[in-house]
Amino acid sequence: MFNVLNTHRKGIRKSLYSLLLATVLTSSLTASIINAADDTQTGVTTQAVTAAYTWSNIALNPGANESELNFTWYTAENPAAAVVQFGRKADLLAAIDPESVATSVTGTTTQAGTSYSNKVTIKGLLPSTDYVYRIGDGSPDHWSGLYEFKTQNANQYSVMFVGDPQIGAGGNATTDAAGWNNTLTTARSMFPNFSFIMSAGDQVNTATSETEYSQYLSPSLLRSIPVATVVGNHDTAVNYKYHFNQPNESTTNGVTSAGGDYYYTYGESLFIVLNTNNPSGATHADFIDQAVKANPNARWKIVTFHQSIYSAANHSTEAGIANLRAALFPVFDQYKIDIVFMGHDHSYVRTYQMQADQKQLNQTVDANGRVINPTGIAYITANSASGSKYYELKATPEVYSEVRSQLKVPTYSMINIDHNTITVNTYRADKTDASALVDTYTMVKTDTNGLDVVPPTKLTYTTDDTALDTTGMVVNKINLDGSTTALSPSDVTVTGFDASSAGTKAITVTYTVAGVAYTDTFDIQVAQAASYVKVYAKQGVIIRTTDENAEFYLSLGHAKQVTSLDVTINYDADKFKFKQASNVGAINGLIQVNDDKNGAVRILAAYTDPLTLNEFTDLIKLNFDPVDPSAYKVQADIELAKASTASSIGISNNDEIVANVDSPFASTILRSYKDIMDVTGDGHLTISDVSRAIESYRVTSADTDKWPTASRADVNFDNVVDVTDLTLIMTAVVQEAHNKN
Repeated sequence: MFNVLNTHRKGIRKSLYSLLLATVLTSSLTASIINAADDTQTGVTTQAVTAAYTWSNIALNPGANESELNFTWYTAENPAAAVVQFGRKADLLAAIDPESVATSVTGTTTQAGTSYSNKVTIKGLLPSTDYVYRIGDGSPDHWSGLYEFKTQNANQYSVMFVGDPQIGAGGNATTDAAGWNNTLTTARSMFPNFSFIMSAGDQVNTATSETEYSQYLSPSLLRSIPVATVVGNHDTAVNYKYHFNQPNESTTNGVTSAGGDYYYTYGESLFIVLNTNNPSGATHADFIDQAVKANPNARWKIVTFHQSIYSAANHSTEAGIANLRAALFPVFDQYKIDIVFMGHDHSYVRTYQMQADQKQLNQTVDANGRVINPTGIAYITANSASGSKYYELKATPEVYSEVRSQLKVPTYSMINIDHNTITVNTYRADKTDASALVDTYTMVKTDTNGLDVVPPTKLTYTTDDTALDTTGMVVNKINLDGSTTALSPSDVTVTGFDASSAGTKAITVTYTVAGVAYTDTFDIQVAQAASYVKVYAKQGVIIRTTDENAEFYLSLGHAKQVTSLDVTINYDADKFKFKQASNVGAINGLIQVNDDKNGAVRILAAYTDPLTLNEFTDLIKLNFDPVDPSAYKVQADIELAKASTASSIGISNNDEIVANVDSPFASTILRSYKDIMDVTGDGHLTISDVSRAIESYRVTSADTDKWPTASRADVNFDNVVDVTDLTLIMTAVVQEAHNKN
């Protein structure tokens, strides 16, 4: 005997749990529970009484969808009602009056031999939520203890798959139940958040044995995890119907005394469960048709039944199995079933992808061994989950078996499902480390057969560009049926843009689904960016004392690996004549000049060491002599008419690239001393010039009103008319008079 408080206190604070016991379910739960069928291996009560209410064999089954859960339990007497009372654990703990947030749902009761089978469906369950429940008949003192279950995320979830617990087949139901419990607890310890269990049938060895059913249901985990059971050939009696509450069960398809075909959905998956003890392919085909049409948006279609049609042991060559295979595989092919799970032959088999009863070897398999958009169906047969019975493999491997094994230890599979993948990992139940893995299989559904890219409008670039312009680019994924679906820019990645050098560059557009990459490419052309060229005069005024001439500089900037330069400069041939072009500084090029004597000079320069210049750098100095050397003042103007460069990294063959002209014009003025000292501008040097300078004495460039006139007397160009300027002007006047004498 043990007190219910001690059984269910785990995980809940004592005071709040006492509140739950006292008020939430409005009964006295401090009564003793008499263990009528304890399993010494599990220590779990499968049958108990409180006052006049006796219950046993609680079983949870999936509901019609992830928001529902089905319950079944036995009572010794015909109850007033079949009731499940439940609530969210957090709400119950937080409520002042927990009863106000609990929900009671009433179901049905039918006689089950000398007992009564109670069935209830609860609805409105939320994902990823902890719940507390208990069963009863609605009377205040007729309740079970408290149990818990947790819902999961139906968009990404795991399912435990087991085959043939067949409690009693090993000769001792208690021992078989211990093996069954060990498999469940091992799986739960390794994968604590799987959503439910799929059993491939033969829950018991003797279809009418209530003792074996009690042992099958004895593991405490089965009070918290729903099991989607299949009718096995050892389950074909009405007792099976008494113990399990199946959603959407057919009364016309796949029917035997144990029940008919049924289906349920979980997230995007449609699970179809067939009772293949009824071997009629037509009846199962009709049911699959109904299930598929009722769920047209199901992304995954998964079938479970007992008698494996692709196995490797005793049953594999039986005529009945061959006939069942012939009846079922065309139906599965027709409705594009993704994967089939089976049992019966007490050994493990995973087939190749199968279609039309033939293995399909032409598959796309990625580096991780995943089958991408497979052709055909994978069939998996489970070994025993309890260890109650194993069958030896046939000596000759079957043509359809890709993996087959008989480890003679209990095994189970964990099925991981999300939008794009189904992964089935199979494990030994006697290990909990990496060595437990027996087999792994992953199918990936990308809905994609390729990528089609319409290139963007701009396909030509220069080495100045830093990013790809995707304006006008259209990306479509090619669906498996050949149709296309437009993708948004955020769906794809674009790589390959490199404008650091000229040439043809391949741009790759990638669309990735579940780790599978689909690509398409287009080319762009990258040209060497044009260099920048300018001409300028370092001095706005050049004072001639003897033979000084007009001097200009040709500068190059933003250049990369330039090997040659070609410029044409215009000048006023009436005032000046071209004198020479020469290298400047440390950069030495080979210079060739062609002066047409009519105001245009072409200059070619070649550089054996290619020039890479970020900033403007002087390359060539240009000198022009005045036509009339005696002129007091003459302005020299030049124009950079044409400029181009060639580079060793051009697109091909050192193509000529027209340069960007930064400053096309430059000017300088040649002035004689006489012109500068002639303050009055009358062409003579006299005391009038001195007098005019005195009028501007001490005027500076800061005096914006007077400076335009006064600046004429600033003969030393220091922005002030001072004694120095007066002295220079007076000296020039005296010198001019001396020269005349």
